[in-house]
Amino acid sequence: MIARITDSPPPSPDESPFRVIIVGAGVAGLTLAHCLDKAGIDYLVLDKGIVAPPFGTTITIQPHGCRILHQLGILDDVLDSCSTMGRCYYHTPDGKCFLDNDFFPIVRKYTGYDTRTLNRQLFLRILYSRLPDPSKVLERHRVVDIIEESDSTRVILANGTEHVGDLVVGADGVHSKIREILWEKANASIPHFISAAEKRSMVTTYNAIVAQCPPIPGLGLHDMHSISNDRFSFLLLCQPTFISYIAHCKLPADQQCVWPNRARFAEADMEALARKLASCPINESVVFGELWAKRTKAQLISLEEGVLDHWFFNRTVLAGDAIHKVTPNSALGGCTAMEDVVAITNEIHTLLNQHPNKKPSTVEISAAMQKYQDARIERVKTIVKVGGDLTRLQAFDGWYYYVMQRWVTPWIGLDTLAINIAKLCSGGVKLSFVDFKEQRGLLGWQDMMTKEARREMLARKEAVGMSRDVSKTWIKELRRIWPLLVGLIVCLTSTMFAFVAVV
Repeated sequence: MIARITDSPPPSPDESPFRVIIVGAGVAGLTLAHCLDKAGIDYLVLDKGIVAPPFGTTITIQPHGCRILHQLGILDDVLDSCSTMGRCYYHTPDGKCFLDNDFFPIVRKYTGYDTRTLNRQLFLRILYSRLPDPSKVLERHRVVDIIEESDSTRVILANGTEHVGDLVVGADGVHSKIREILWEKANASIPHFISAAEKRSMVTTYNAIVAQCPPIPGLGLHDMHSISNDRFSFLLLCQPTFISYIAHCKLPADQQCVWPNRARFAEADMEALARKLASCPINESVVFGELWAKRTKAQLISLEEGVLDHWFFNRTVLAGDAIHKVTPNSALGGCTAMEDVVAITNEIHTLLNQHPNKKPSTVEISAAMQKYQDARIERVKTIVKVGGDLTRLQAFDGWYYYVMQRWVTPWIGLDTLAINIAKLCSGGVKLSFVDFKEQRGLLGWQDMMTKEARREMLARKEAVGMSRDVSKTWIKELRRIWPLLVGLIVCLTSTMFAFVAVV
């Protein structure tokens, strides 16, 4: 028998304020709590575990994420907790640098905000501690079911208690329980609404060791290093007090999987992989084994990729990794989740202001969440694609990606990649109802631009010699010249064999 969380009778839906129940106290869930607080909307956060758990290593906050934190009044806390990022170095398998630039200062120049890397647990603690009422975040509250009624929704917990609200937001990660409940309810109401193809759309083809260690002599204190190998790569983010590093490895075909299968790895699997990689150079003086020997924390995780087609059903909506997952090479996953919850808040705020004297119906809520999905899905697909391409480029995943990364990228230059990352960041969203003095770079923020401003931006880019259309992702530029490169390689190979034959 289900018991209510309080002994007193609950108020009728019309008497109680509109309430959002957030499932998951991660980056998306806690950011949503801050957004709803700014909007004056009641909320409750439920998490099956604890706030700021010790697993995980770092999170990178890109400029558009810093912009959101600035608007929420949390940015200074984050800036005080970490240092800036500086140069970027690309290395060959023997550790030699073949390309470098002032990557992060360029991104800052074009966006107006820094890129910051900090301990993920610390970031979650900042989000939690800065909430006006942290008591609204309930730990060890596992959701097992959602019961939707005509004018409200009930969230059922594992201990039999329930919480009543008007909208449920599933921000509970890539293995989302709320997503599974949504799929079941949707297909029970509308047969085949969620297809088998959609359920299989998140795929796992890579795994990764994610770890952290103290600074190592020979590696800078503010730099990023990407070391490419044969279907695996290393990515290092260096800070004055730690190095966060990831070893991305392509899984054998028989270990790649889709939902509901899940790649799971034991401690022994991680140790075996680390031993295999131990002698691989990081640069000309450091090998991976040195980082591993000094690790302070480490995990072997699967790297899911994909974007779902349905982000909501009736009074339940998903956000963050529950609906889209990007590999970590682009460092855009956390900020993309933050963008989701900002967009959800904007739609709820607009909807409630349209009907100040009554609660919106299920139809009206669904229409608002459709606007949220429509506004976000194409941008999210682009971000997931960019992340996947970077993973494969940096891992030399086949001849195509090898040639692109090793030979074409130096020709195009890391400045172009930095500008395109800045361009992706400039398309980020913010709360539509909170005024603040945002920082702006050369690109400006797309949601603030008029058509005239966009024309001025294009003219300014022409004036400084950037006539290339940076609205295309850099990988598309590389693919454009791929046939020419293939022809060149064939010609060179033919000439070499002809020369050998003559000799």
